[in-house]
Amino acid sequence: MFDTGTLVPLAFFVTVAFTLVGIATVISDGRTRRLLIKSGAAPELARALGAAPKDDPGLYSALKWGLVTGAVGLALILIQFLPYRSEDPIVLGVILVFLAAGLLAYYITARRLERPTGKAV
Repeated sequence: MFDTGTLVPLAFFVTVAFTLVGIATVISDGRTRRLLIKSGAAPELARALGAAPKDDPGLYSALKWGLVTGAVGLALILIQFLPYRSEDPIVLGVILVFLAAGLLAYYITARRLERPTGKAV
């Protein structure tokens, strides 16, 4: 199912795609800040526009993908101990169940982190 003939090119493609997106993001953010500063905007405004807002759920993307990849990794480890071949459909089922468990763990964790404490600031 996953041999080096298919996995290596796929991993290379994903790595190149993420690298290109990261470079484009850095260039775009730098250009935006430079244009704001050239137009006479305060440097604090440029910093505030470049920073992610604190209430943005996108801040939890590292948490989400960490939990998902950890869950899929556990599924792959578990599959090594099951008496099934890698071509059997149950292998994909185990991976999908662990993937869903990782996403549900992310949802529960993100909801818990976003919940207001009720304290007056």
